[in-house]
Amino acid sequence: MSLEANKASEIEAAAATQGGRHTLYKPFGHEWGHPYFGKWETISYALFDLLPMGASVLDVGCGSGWTTVFLAESGFKPTGVDIAPAHVQDATTRAGRYGTAARFEVADMDCFELGKRFDGALVFDALHHSTRPAEVVQRVAEHLNPGAWVLFGEPSWMHQFSPHARKTTRELGWVERGVMVRQLKRDCVAAGLGGFKRYYEGTAPNRGGFRSLLLQTGRLWGARVSTAPQMSVWLAAQQGARRP
Repeated sequence: MSLEANKASEIEAAAATQGGRHTLYKPFGHEWGHPYFGKWETISYALFDLLPMGASVLDVGCGSGWTTVFLAESGFKPTGVDIAPAHVQDATTRAGRYGTAARFEVADMDCFELGKRFDGALVFDALHHSTRPAEVVQRVAEHLNPGAWVLFGEPSWMHQFSPHARKTTRELGWVERGVMVRQLKRDCVAAGLGGFKRYYEGTAPNRGGFRSLLLQTGRLWGARVSTAPQMSVWLAAQQGARRP
């Protein structure tokens, strides 16, 4: 599938589900389960560690805007961008429901130019959909103020082998790649980003029991040492910082 066809499939899929529960209610609802709230917990922890309250934040590949709205509710000044006009419309509707100041623009993360810079950026569940991740990182870096931080939260390299990701690619035509920390760091360095910090997700809720404890402990250690199924890779990089 060509680059243009991949992007067209994302735009068409967003239009087909516009205004539905699939878009407006993520991360709420049974179909999403609990994982996104655990990932938001990581985003919240990392951004409060990296950025001052009230910082302007660029939310790249924001989809239906739930992260952008959460950022606004957390005290940041966010702008979400997404390639699909239907997603941006849904995101604007969501922001209106919450009465937040979140803003949204239609933009392709491979080649966007907003004409302004931000104090920070979030790239969550977006970079792995691009066939040109190095260019996305470069574009994000160009939109950061000196000393600003970007937080990446993406599926690990294991994602491309998951049955769900393979099915999504087969049926919808979306790019579903995993992210390797080493390559992401190389792309960041090439874009003038450095001073890397790693963050790690916490455990998932459970009903207890020794077997569950072992499973959760194993996933935590696996994510810290290398990767673990369903746990995102979290990497923060700073504009203008030297690589440690």
